[in-house]
Amino acid sequence: MTSLDSATSVVQSAIAEVLSVPSDQVKPSATIADHQLDSLEWVEIAVIIEERLGIQLAPADFAGAKTVADVAGILHSALATR
Repeated sequence: MTSLDSATSVVQSAIAEVLSVPSDQVKPSATIADHQLDSLEWVEIAVIIEERLGIQLAPADFAGAKTVADVAGILHSALATR
């Protein structure tokens, strides 16, 4: 099982890759609005997560997330139930 810290790292890394910024610029406390992610970028993030962890999530799974940490929490929960 992946820890919440590991899930956070994967999410930060995926967002950073999509935005072409260093991972340390993607803070867990940052809001999704701070990063101005569009729907296509969410699809890219979901694909990166699937490639890295083997779990398929739809961008809609992240709909309630307000922060990067929220996204990591959703990922962590999904991993815990599989």
